[in-house]
Amino acid sequence: MGIDNDKDLSAVAELRRHAEERLRAKTAELTSPRTGDEMQRLVHELEVHRIELEVQNGELRQARDEMEKALERYADLYDFAPVGYFTLDRHGTISALNLNGATLLGIERSLLIGRRFGQFVADGARLHFTAFLDQVFAGQGKESCEITLVPGENRLFVQIEAVAFASGRECRVAVIDITGRRRAEAALAEKRRKLEELNRSLEARIAQAVDDARQKDQILVLQDRRAVLGEMINNITHQWRQPLNILALYIQDLTLSHDAVDSCRELLEEHTVRCMEVIQHMSRTIDDFRNFFSSDKEMTTFGINQVIARTLSLIEKSFQDQHITIDHQTEGDPIVSGYPNEYAQVLLNILTNARDALIGDHVSDARIVIRSFTEGGASVVTISDNAGGIADEIVDNLFDPYVTTKGPDKGTGIGLFMSRTIIEKNMGGRLTARNTGSGAEFRLEV
Repeated sequence: MGIDNDKDLSAVAELRRHAEERLRAKTAELTSPRTGDEMQRLVHELEVHRIELEVQNGELRQARDEMEKALERYADLYDFAPVGYFTLDRHGTISALNLNGATLLGIERSLLIGRRFGQFVADGARLHFTAFLDQVFAGQGKESCEITLVPGENRLFVQIEAVAFASGRECRVAVIDITGRRRAEAALAEKRRKLEELNRSLEARIAQAVDDARQKDQILVLQDRRAVLGEMINNITHQWRQPLNILALYIQDLTLSHDAVDSCRELLEEHTVRCMEVIQHMSRTIDDFRNFFSSDKEMTTFGINQVIARTLSLIEKSFQDQHITIDHQTEGDPIVSGYPNEYAQVLLNILTNARDALIGDHVSDARIVIRSFTEGGASVVTISDNAGGIADEIVDNLFDPYVTTKGPDKGTGIGLFMSRTIIEKNMGGRLTARNTGSGAEFRLEV
């Protein structure tokens, strides 16, 4: 931008006219010079006025140059501002705009002069923009709104800030492109919606996972119960084999003594008494096994030694048949608050695992040592064997479900998992295992 040349020449001519008038007025006051001194003084004054005019003309040119530079700087700031600037009248007609404004609308600047800004506003927002302009011209300060522009095939979300000029005929409008911000807000809202939906679905998945885990635990418990049941049936077999043999001998003896009429009655009565004793023993064995499988409904206080003795009475015969010695060493009478039948099942799991390890390794002097004592306020039972110990690759995961020290056809891998669950979760104790020099040792603390 520059200063109009006609206006510059007019200003210079006006200055010269004033100078000439002053000169004529000054000359009218003077009389014709009579002497050389007067003539010389007059020439001097004329030269001074000439110099003053030159100085004034120089100052005027300098002021004009500075104004042109300022206008150029203003034009640069105006054209290359990061927002679009428009000058609109009350009807929204564009009378001036900067380069960024033309870029926003996608049309050359010269072609936008005289066009209505409202034609670039989305159809649904034109009435709102018209009302906004009325508010700008009616107000005393800056007004702001957000609308949608549709320059060509594009769609822009913009923030408009406008203020009316003092004349009241036009207003300056700043147009800021907020399309990126709007899209980011929309993307954020969509992510928030998806996150909320994910949270809702996550709650459902967690509930389903908890239900699946509960069902899995129930299956594990059932599998463990079946494994223990199979073990108990095997122990019943060992417990009944000798009484059944005795009954068979008594019956055979009655047959052989049938011919001895005098002694038959007496022998029959004697054998009847003995057979009844054997049958009662077998009946008590059934009761012991039945009580072993009954669930404890409430926590009770019980002696560990009594539970160990009851458990050993059920399995000692089968261990004896496998030539396995069980040594129970007691120190005092440790007392525990918990579930005695579940505690007995843990003992049975550990003892049968030790038996299987001893048989599998063909240990000649097979031995299991059970120690019960009190330590640090806790009742402790240790069960150790001389079967060589637990393999290094599974010792750290020994109590995880489906981890077994036996072959896949001999173990389910849930017995020790359920044992730890019983001791630690149900009874608030601790079950650990370690290798000793000669075998494995399990430690129960409650």
